[in-house]
Amino acid sequence: MLVAYNLNNRAGGGCLDDDPGLSDFGGAMIDEMNRIGMIVCCSHTGERTALEAIERSALPTIFSHSNARAVWEHPRNIRDHVIRACAEKGGVVGINGIGHFLGSGIDLAEAFARHVDYVARLAGVDHVAIGLDYVFDTQELLEYLRSKPELFGKDARSAETGFASVAPEALRDVVAILSKIGYSDGDLEKILGLNLLRVARAVWK
Repeated sequence: MLVAYNLNNRAGGGCLDDDPGLSDFGGAMIDEMNRIGMIVCCSHTGERTALEAIERSALPTIFSHSNARAVWEHPRNIRDHVIRACAEKGGVVGINGIGHFLGSGIDLAEAFARHVDYVARLAGVDHVAIGLDYVFDTQELLEYLRSKPELFGKDARSAETGFASVAPEALRDVVAILSKIGYSDGDLEKILGLNLLRVARAVWK
C-alpha cells in the first residue's frame, strides 16, 4: 500500500505537495502494516515522508514504480539518498515504464534499461526490479488523467499528447540491453522478479 498518492493525506506527504513528513497516524499505520504482513510502498510519496516511512518500518519497504531522479529530473522520480535508504533496509525500487518519468529523446526500452542500470550500480542489483505501471486500456488512463488534473499537476496536460509507456512485451528488449552491458542471467532473474519475491517473503504472513 502507498503511503500517499501525489498529494498530502492523513498519513503523510505526497511528491507533488508540500511534504510535512510522516504523521503520527502514518507511523501507526506502518506499524500495523508490519504487524499484519503488508508491504509499505513509497512511490508517489514525498521525499521526507518516504525517508521517515523507511526508517519507521521494521521490515523492507519498496518503491513499486519509481525511477532515478539523477537520470531524469521529475518530482515523481527519487533521489540517490532515498534509493540508498530503501536498499539499506533491504528494500527494492521498481522501475516505472511511463515515458514522462524515463526521459526524452531516447528509445523507451533503452531509457528503461538506463534507470535499471543506474539503480543497480548505486544500490546493488539486489535492490532493483520491474515496476512498469502499465495499463492495457490507454484511453481509460488518458480519460482518468483529464478528469483528475489536481492529482497530477502539469503531467495532467500530457493526456493531450499521449502517456507513452513500456509495454510488457518490450521487456525482451530491456533484457537484451542489460545482458549486452554485462548483467548475468542470475542478475536478470533478480531484476525480473526474485528481488520482489524476497521482499514478499520477508513481509507477508
